[in-house]
Amino acid sequence: MRKYPLNEVKYYLRFRDMIDDLAIGNEKKPAISWFTRKGEEMGVDLGKWRDDIVCLQEQLIALGLNGKHIAILGENSYEWLLTYFAATYCGAVAVCVDIEQPNETIEQMLNMADVSALFCSKTVESICKEYQNGSIPMFTMYESEGATSIYKLIEDGKTIIASGNANKDVEKSITPDMTASIVFTSGTTSYSKPVMLSQEAILTNASDALANVAIGNVAFTSLPFYHTYGLTCSVLSMLIGKAHLYINGNLKTVMRDIQLSKPHTMLTVPLMLETINSKMWATVEELGKTEGLKKLLKLKKILLKFGINKRFSAIDILKEKCFGTIELIICGGAHMSPEIMEQFYLMGVLTVQGYGITECAPLVSVNRNKMNKFDSVGLISHNCEVKLEDGEILVRGKNVMKGYYKLPELTEEAMSGEWFKTGDIGEIDKDGFLYITGRKKNLIVFKNGKKLSPEKLEEKIKKLPLVKDVVVYGAVSGVSTDDVQVATSIFPDKEKTEGMNSYDILEILQTEINEINKELPLYQQIQMINIREQEFSKTALQKIKRHLI
Repeated sequence: MRKYPLNEVKYYLRFRDMIDDLAIGNEKKPAISWFTRKGEEMGVDLGKWRDDIVCLQEQLIALGLNGKHIAILGENSYEWLLTYFAATYCGAVAVCVDIEQPNETIEQMLNMADVSALFCSKTVESICKEYQNGSIPMFTMYESEGATSIYKLIEDGKTIIASGNANKDVEKSITPDMTASIVFTSGTTSYSKPVMLSQEAILTNASDALANVAIGNVAFTSLPFYHTYGLTCSVLSMLIGKAHLYINGNLKTVMRDIQLSKPHTMLTVPLMLETINSKMWATVEELGKTEGLKKLLKLKKILLKFGINKRFSAIDILKEKCFGTIELIICGGAHMSPEIMEQFYLMGVLTVQGYGITECAPLVSVNRNKMNKFDSVGLISHNCEVKLEDGEILVRGKNVMKGYYKLPELTEEAMSGEWFKTGDIGEIDKDGFLYITGRKKNLIVFKNGKKLSPEKLEEKIKKLPLVKDVVVYGAVSGVSTDDVQVATSIFPDKEKTEGMNSYDILEILQTEINEINKELPLYQQIQMINIREQEFSKTALQKIKRHLI
């Protein structure tokens, strides 16, 4: 595996510089597109995109919202992005709210972030009305009777510009270190914390992603914009990389929209790829071609080792059926199976896995197109440094947060000087590739002082045919809290266990886990198995919320 130079990419310090540079002179180039519920394609070019941003931010200034905290609540949409870009263009702070949370959590987030205005979609309008109660401005990201819409604000801003009264002073006050976003952590092990990210941190991170990974001309994403992965890597990086970006905000139409948009590059999470993989093998099994495909993939793997990239029509047909035009998948948010990634690669679809965390805007490392290890989360990002302290991954760089908003004690706890303590446990190999081996808070500590990362066992158990999701944890088995034994909670695959009762499922799983235990030291062996009736509660990026188990 030979090293090769980073890709050439332009870096920006402020959002308005990026927006102006991308649009001016390229006004007719397609920017962002999407499909209606009926499958009709809609979209804007770079000229329309910038015009809408400039007009909207002008009205935000007129309303005195520049420099203030503006909350955005809604599903992925052009209007969501428009609000975000207009806020950052005029020096306001975009507060990105996870609408998948319960109402009380959303209200808590709005309170924590000291918002001065709300922009909402139809699905959360009632929550926003109840919260604001006429005390702060609320605008809808769709046409609505009795409320001021984003489109009305754009028209008002257009009038200001046409009259020659556009604000000339705000631009001078916007600096790279100004807070651009407050984004909440996913809260898999505790409550969500409000992370302050500067304009430079976000934009540098977006360009760093492109420096590592070469993308295609057309990209697709359904990742939620209120998370840094969805916004920085799947929106900003794609726009800076001059890709035509297709967005999706409705899980029911994701597969349809992928087919309609015909992307070269897709950004997603492991759950989506696991679903595609399961459906693919189910189709192959129905056709009675399972053994034949396995032999072909094995043959192709051998040939590739000798530098021979032979095409097989059976593989090409299956690739077309399952992936369409996709040639590159960028995957993050959770651990991805190396076996599935290698399988996709043999079919002609390269999957590059990365690692990020909200406090780092988010990208810390990522595999590259021609430097890719399937079991690793890649090479350290360009403007980023990583070191290990007692196995914990610490990060320093332009992408690191300014802190948690109004939580100085938590900020101090999370930092070691300039280094952010991720809480993740990892290793770095001789080639500089980073590996995530567990989460510090999840470590199971035994009486003998030994420790176990439950993620390693979860990876083994998840390969069992009947298992859809699993969590391994330490269960107190004695009088003292450090007297623990390894336990696992399993949510079975409903399709594969149809017609079986819990006892049948448990009997099969116990037999299979006994086989896993044979390979483990005594203290690491799984002693308890719990079969769940309900799915695990998850974040928008499909990470299991371990603190709710």
